[in-house]
Amino acid sequence: MKEYKNAQRTKKWIRDAFSELMAEKKSIEKITVTELAERADISKTTFYYHYPDIYAVAEEFEDEIITALSDTLDGLGQDDYSEDIRRILDFLRANEETYRRIIGAGNLPFFVSRLKTIFTKRLAASAPSYGFSMNKEKCAVQICFLASACVDVIVEYLKGNLSASLDMVGEVVSEAIETLRRDKR
Repeated sequence: MKEYKNAQRTKKWIRDAFSELMAEKKSIEKITVTELAERADISKTTFYYHYPDIYAVAEEFEDEIITALSDTLDGLGQDDYSEDIRRILDFLRANEETYRRIIGAGNLPFFVSRLKTIFTKRLAASAPSYGFSMNKEKCAVQICFLASACVDVIVEYLKGNLSASLDMVGEVVSEAIETLRRDKR
């Protein structure tokens, strides 16, 4: 049990150092294992014990965020989309600084694509309770539009490209959903 806790603590130090370096360097290609190990106050051997390379740290971060977001999105669409939005915003607030460092630092098209896929699947499952169009093609466009818009707004917010607060982002998304719900034709 102690070994597990030590490994978890070491991985946390590595991830924290990685997120700091991503914020500073703005590119994963500019980070070396040597400087990451120094920042985490571990040896390179310890780093390699836990990860094969820097990209594995990034991948683990992405997987961690995707899993946590998926867990947050479970059960969405219970007729109250405002509650769904609140849950997503609370998720972002919980680790906002870390997400800002990671997402704001680099070009992560694969990660953004994964987020859009998750949002699209959740919205498709929730479409009836959100009151989207009964027309299949129109509903598909509404879902695609909303999923893309939500993810892009979240990414832009975390990159620091929006001066709006998270609450304002939630308000705008709620208004967009309400508009889609009204336009059922």
